[in-house]
Amino acid sequence: MFFLNYIVFILTILFTHLIALSTQSLSSRKYFFGVYINEIIIEEDLKIKINKDFKRKLNISLLLSIMIYLMLKSIFDLNIGANIIICTTIYLTLFFLILTIEYKKVKYIKDTYLANLQSCNNENKERAPVRVIIKEDEILAEEKKKLIKKFKILFGICIVLSLASFVYVLLSYKNMPDTIITHWGAYGKPDGYSEKNILNVFFTSFIDISMVLLFSVIGVGSIAGNTYIDDKNLEVNRKKALKYLNGIGYSFLALTLSIQSITSTIPIFMVQEKNMPMWLTLGSCIVPIFIVVPVIYFYLMLSNIKPKSRNIYTVENDDEKWIYGFIYYNKEDPKLMVEKRLGMGWGMNMAHTLGKVITIILVLITVGSLLICFI
Repeated sequence: MFFLNYIVFILTILFTHLIALSTQSLSSRKYFFGVYINEIIIEEDLKIKINKDFKRKLNISLLLSIMIYLMLKSIFDLNIGANIIICTTIYLTLFFLILTIEYKKVKYIKDTYLANLQSCNNENKERAPVRVIIKEDEILAEEKKKLIKKFKILFGICIVLSLASFVYVLLSYKNMPDTIITHWGAYGKPDGYSEKNILNVFFTSFIDISMVLLFSVIGVGSIAGNTYIDDKNLEVNRKKALKYLNGIGYSFLALTLSIQSITSTIPIFMVQEKNMPMWLTLGSCIVPIFIVVPVIYFYLMLSNIKPKSRNIYTVENDDEKWIYGFIYYNKEDPKLMVEKRLGMGWGMNMAHTLGKVITIILVLITVGSLLICFI
């Protein structure tokens, strides 16, 4: 039992590291570290070199994060929640910094290539290749509306559960003792207490409701985003797309419920002044890791039925609309969710009003998660 804290951290950080290492291999072939490369040729040796450098830096970041975890655990004796969040946040920060470095490398290669190509075209008086603009299949778009409606209802149930937890705490507030439980250890026993006030009592409920709303928007938004399919075997690909989108929706729903099993029940255990079942605390940490596997699978299957032509063009392909290849900012695009360039799945349009709201919620959840661990 002594090593339980370390096991949970190792599982969390290694899984995060595995996904990070696979960033490029899980990305569409038309992107290389966030840069649209369908129109240019990069030597395979150079790609391998850039990818190796990326992985080397990530491995160093992993070792650094583990060392920080051990230091915080042994010297400052931080609780497991605070320690995992701090070290994982440090690792992810380094991960995104490394991505920006690799993005700049590839962007420089692309700009140099296009400049040379333009020079040659001017000399030979040749025109640049025409790009074919593709749109989402209309029948698929109509069928997706039914999926969106279904998952709005299912995620709505999750939101109702979180609100019910909040209302329970609200009705119990006056009867709660002056000192309340604010943190439980890995074994489900209380190890943190605070004075009863509005902030301490309702902070976890705020995190819970915000998290569920966030996952609901991402889950439904992933289905609502543009889905491009190959027009060869169109009917078959259309059915496959609906199947995979349905799988993505249910995977996000399961992910939401697995995390909600702890965030929605913490306020209840706080009011009742009880220990938390150990299986609940461990399950909420480990189960989400395994749920990510089907999410990745459905994203991969969906990418297999995309158009194979190299000269296709969508609004998301413009480099100018992406910041460092992973932040999409396009005021002209009404969609909230778009296909990610790095990794798989969908990301948010930061120019969209709801995208800005979600970003603020994400920041508050991250900061709030750290604060609640130190309360």
